[in-house]
Amino acid sequence: MRDILLRIKSSVAEKNTFSVAQSDVQKWGLREIQLRPYQLDGVQWLTQCLKNQQGCILGDEMGLGKTCQTITLLVYTSGALGKKGPFLVLSPLSVMENWRKELECFAPCLTVLCYKGDKERRAEIQREADEHNFNVLLTTYELCLKDASFLRRWKWEVLVVDEAHRLKNQNSLLYKTLTGLSVNFRVLLTGTPIQNNLQELYSLLSFIQPSIFTVDETDDFVSSYLGDSTLICLLLSAAELQSVLEPFLLRRVKSEVAIDLPKKTELVVYHGLSALQKKYYKAILMKDQEAFGNEKGSKMRLLNILMNLRKCIDHPYLFDGVEPEPFEMGAHLIEASGKLCLLDNMLAYLYKGLQL
Repeated sequence: MRDILLRIKSSVAEKNTFSVAQSDVQKWGLREIQLRPYQLDGVQWLTQCLKNQQGCILGDEMGLGKTCQTITLLVYTSGALGKKGPFLVLSPLSVMENWRKELECFAPCLTVLCYKGDKERRAEIQREADEHNFNVLLTTYELCLKDASFLRRWKWEVLVVDEAHRLKNQNSLLYKTLTGLSVNFRVLLTGTPIQNNLQELYSLLSFIQPSIFTVDETDDFVSSYLGDSTLICLLLSAAELQSVLEPFLLRRVKSEVAIDLPKKTELVVYHGLSALQKKYYKAILMKDQEAFGNEKGSKMRLLNILMNLRKCIDHPYLFDGVEPEPFEMGAHLIEASGKLCLLDNMLAYLYKGLQL
């Protein structure tokens, strides 16, 4: 084994194994969810990392419940260890609301503060944070960069970074900002933890374990694997790397742990276009700007034909000036799109089947 890997393995504390049961997580404060066996194993691994390390990467495949496992870790930290936080959770804006709902549902014992909004709203939230105690602060990467000085006010017990491949570049502003926060334990969530680029992988490892995976050893780590080109050397290197990463990275796929789930089935259903869609589809192909019939539409530049055709197929109201004004709820919202007409019929059929 390479010298750098031997040094890494010798730096890892020996873990004390213990089992986690559903009764344990309920005792800590988890509610409204029954964890699957592999999720309990994940919680066990996370709690062991919390006891023995500075950070870890939960790299389960999408759909295996990384969010609920992480929430259980926060509940464990609060309920079993008595450390009420504060915990910082960073996520993309698109899944922030999902995080809020699952935290409030599964962990009612934790007070969640959602940090979002315009400058005035965020200033109001900052005053609330100073006046009232909270356990979890939930925000986005962008607001973390904008208001880093606000986040530096606390010493965070746990930092959770969702979609953590955003940290694959050690020189990025987000990476530098997060390393500047005071954090006891770092958890990265990503469904793609290991890519072909070893330097990006080392960046994630360096973020969670800066004392073991030092920045100045990046080139040594990468070059130690690039020199072997034969198949047997590649296989040995992969097994060697896997043994080194085991204490820091947990990666499971559905085919291995969720064997009770039915196999994924994809069904392609074709749909037609409404009369309105056909009109604007033809106008886009002919680059007929006048067909959109309003001041905004007349100025529209139909240069990216493929993108605009996709918009037209989804719904013609995506174009400015096409939807009748003033806005009114009604069947026209569905009838204007062939795709929504098909979906509406499918939902009606499925709903009728539920009533039988």
